[in-house]
Amino acid sequence: MAIRELTVRQLLEQCGRDMDIELIAGKDGLNNIIHSAEITRPGLAFAGFLDVFSHDRIQIVGNTEMSYIRSLSPEERARRFERILSFEIPCIIVTNANPIPEDVIQQADRHKVPLLRSTLMTTRFVSQLNAFLERYFAPETQVHGVLVDVYGMGTLLTGKSGVGKSECALELVERGHRLVADDIVILRRLSKYDIVGRSGELTRYHMEIRGIGILNIETLFGVASVVEEKRVDLVVHLEKWIEGKEYERVGLESRYVTYFDVQIPEYEIPVQPGRNLSIIVEMAALTQRLKNAGVNPAALLDEKFQKLALKAESERKEL
Repeated sequence: MAIRELTVRQLLEQCGRDMDIELIAGKDGLNNIIHSAEITRPGLAFAGFLDVFSHDRIQIVGNTEMSYIRSLSPEERARRFERILSFEIPCIIVTNANPIPEDVIQQADRHKVPLLRSTLMTTRFVSQLNAFLERYFAPETQVHGVLVDVYGMGTLLTGKSGVGKSECALELVERGHRLVADDIVILRRLSKYDIVGRSGELTRYHMEIRGIGILNIETLFGVASVVEEKRVDLVVHLEKWIEGKEYERVGLESRYVTYFDVQIPEYEIPVQPGRNLSIIVEMAALTQRLKNAGVNPAALLDEKFQKLALKAESERKEL
């Protein structure tokens, strides 16, 4: 599992425009590393209580904190900030376009702690920043497979190399579905139940087909044929047909594969010449979509058989 780090410089580059963040001071600390998605409102720290000061997080300073800071005398303010900035703080972000005292700017420069400011209101800023950090620091891993958006269902095709995953995905794209990632799929857990997949930056929207080479799906089929990221709703495992192995024929039993302790429905599809895999994958996606809505076709059919059997048994006893 990859462990990610984020520098203040990267935060500015990725969020500066959307969240209207500007650098006020401390440019020498732009390479400070943010290790966590957690943020802190340092009101108690400014008041002098530092016993439980979470200094290793982004510090958010809103209207309340700035009003308190401005109420202090320059000497007392300098003393409070000297104590706070002696900790290894990644950065301080002031919201609501609050004016920042000049002495605070000078201290941030001296301690090489980036001092940033945003025009957004604190609540909105914290909401957007939390969303970005949670996504950035979400645990992730890589799997060998192909991720395709099939009828709105993120369908992860897995199986051994050469089984036909990319060829199946290419036919699905040709049938109007959308490619997310080929060969290496980066999975990221965003919440207790949600895992999303995407491609790496370098290979995004590209696909390898043996005998042809590398294809650019976006160029060949248009922008509607690709999507950057998709929630993984089901896994379709392709394997070469094994003579004598029992494969699911009714659909009453459910299989699951686990990523990050999240169970994802899995369909095991045997591959042999003459089978139209793209249509089978489409049916798997539609079937799972029905199951998610509380409709299990196999269970409904089994229920009908059970009722007919009970009726037949009852009629036999009456004779």
